[in-house]
Amino acid sequence: MTERAWYRHFWVWFTLGPLIGTVIAGFVTLYLAGAPPALVVDDFGRLAMAIELDRQRDRRATELGVSARLELRPQAVGRGQAVSVSLTGVAPDRLRLELIHPTLEQMDQRLLLRRDAGAYTGSVVRADTRLHVLISDEQASWRLTGILAAGEDRLDLKAGP
Repeated sequence: MTERAWYRHFWVWFTLGPLIGTVIAGFVTLYLAGAPPALVVDDFGRLAMAIELDRQRDRRATELGVSARLELRPQAVGRGQAVSVSLTGVAPDRLRLELIHPTLEQMDQRLLLRRDAGAYTGSVVRADTRLHVLISDEQASWRLTGILAAGEDRLDLKAGP
């Protein structure tokens, strides 16, 4: 009777297979752990600087004591709304107003408002949804932010925490 070699037996490979697979998986894991991360954003430093710039603008608005009141009123002609911004603390010649839709970029509106009789006025077409409001001077050296709820026509913005 001829006996088979040890490596030709089923039970040897049935027992050693998972152990060999585990060792190979361990080496693959070790290799991946030592590889440089691929999911980190390459321009993270630039993004961090932009966030810090926004914080500086907020701090600058606090230092200046800036506050604003945004009001929307229906216009007599057309389907838009008249927008009026009353500003305290500073009085630039022009004011930047951004009405940012939470999900649809094409619904965003950016306006440059001119001062007229103490208030900054313009015209917008407003969707009946919540909007993020950003008000700043033309050079963007300070900013005020807030959220205008759907159906609301007035928003008070104040600098600071």
